[in-house]
Amino acid sequence: MITARLERQLVATMPARMGLLAEVAGILKDAGVNITAISAYERDGVAKFLLVTGDVARAAATLGPLGADVSERTVVAITLPDEPGALQDVASRISEAGINIFYVYGTGDESAERATIIFKTADDERVVGLF
Repeated sequence: MITARLERQLVATMPARMGLLAEVAGILKDAGVNITAISAYERDGVAKFLLVTGDVARAAATLGPLGADVSERTVVAITLPDEPGALQDVASRISEAGINIFYVYGTGDESAERATIIFKTADDERVVGLF
């Protein structure tokens, strides 16, 4: 079974430096904020974190002292079977509906036989309705 729901994603941008992931994870832990999904990367000296958390407002306030430029956006969290072809099925359904996918990240849990994939699309609400 495939399910989809809207989530709020925090986007935090700040100067990149060694140990920043550990620092971000630690400051969120100390604030009691659980990270449920993350994508992080560095380009041209700038670190960008895409975070789905248990408390977006608290996470945003917590990251401010690190010098982060923080914004929020809606994304779609799609839970699907952790098996070959499941992502292709989801991506095809979105494509066939004429909805552009801007980016995607996620992870599977073989022990639970489920994966959760985060999508940012041209029409997140419509994507939820597809599933």
